[in-house]
Amino acid sequence: MGTNRWPKSLHSQAEALLGGIRAIGKKKGTVDWRFIRGIGTWGVYRSDIHRFVEFLQRAGLRDLRQAQRVSGFVRTYIASRGQALRNAGGSFQTLEREISALTKLSHALDVYAERHGGEPAADIRTVLAEEKAHWRAELSARSNGYASRAYPDPEGLYAAIPEPALRLQAKLMGETGCRTEGVGAPARGSNPLTSTNLLGLGTDPVSGASVGRITVTEKGGKHTEHFVQPSTYRELEGHIVEHGQLASPYRTFLRAVEAAARATGQYAPGRGTHGLKHSFAQERMHEAVEAGMSHEEAKQSVANEIAHNRMDSVDTYLR
Repeated sequence: MGTNRWPKSLHSQAEALLGGIRAIGKKKGTVDWRFIRGIGTWGVYRSDIHRFVEFLQRAGLRDLRQAQRVSGFVRTYIASRGQALRNAGGSFQTLEREISALTKLSHALDVYAERHGGEPAADIRTVLAEEKAHWRAELSARSNGYASRAYPDPEGLYAAIPEPALRLQAKLMGETGCRTEGVGAPARGSNPLTSTNLLGLGTDPVSGASVGRITVTEKGGKHTEHFVQPSTYRELEGHIVEHGQLASPYRTFLRAVEAAARATGQYAPGRGTHGLKHSFAQERMHEAVEAGMSHEEAKQSVANEIAHNRMDSVDTYLR
């Protein structure tokens, strides 16, 4: 492993490695999938990687190209970060973002090794995957010292709603991230789901799975398209065929959700129906990252689906 022109500072080494996978502004599909294309993603990941580099400096590492040694430090680092977040009431999403950043660092090491020779970084990704699975279970329900607004068991909640129409509305909220307006239970006025809201079966753009497609009108008259389980779509289609529409008074829907939450031990002040939107956002975020999106790309995708559009708005739902 040569040292010509290789920086002595670990932080400079990190910059050199990241420079090898920088593709800001390039279109997806035109560059190696391992590269970083978004300026927002670049800034976030770069900051997280330099935090890790500070840890490596304290541990006495001198060369980031020693991928095998780096992989040994990764487990200790992620464990310490996970413990610190748990003690502070932090969220899994924070750690998930840092894991995504270190995954990019491992890709940068691979690209460097391919171009100049050196150690591959597959072991780093193995460690990250193992730590991710562990800390997802440890941290997913906490953030900033408060219990998550999301329902920990939305499926159990649905099952505890006896009225079929109200149960279906709850499932639609949990599977799409709609507000109550979008599932036929607006706080004011009337906004039923009818056959015009049904778009047939299709493919989920995130997971690639077969899904039902619906369009809804939400707060402010905003029209959004959403994806639901095929079984939920067929249930909605059958309900509309039988009743002509899906609709209920907002208060009736709210009371049904809160009663089911109490019955299943998931009740908390402030959760209400909006907790289903939080449940969707958190699960969809995980799904998007698992599908290969960067943390920032996943946040933007979720923001679009929950009709907020601004990426930073998603942070509220990831708590």
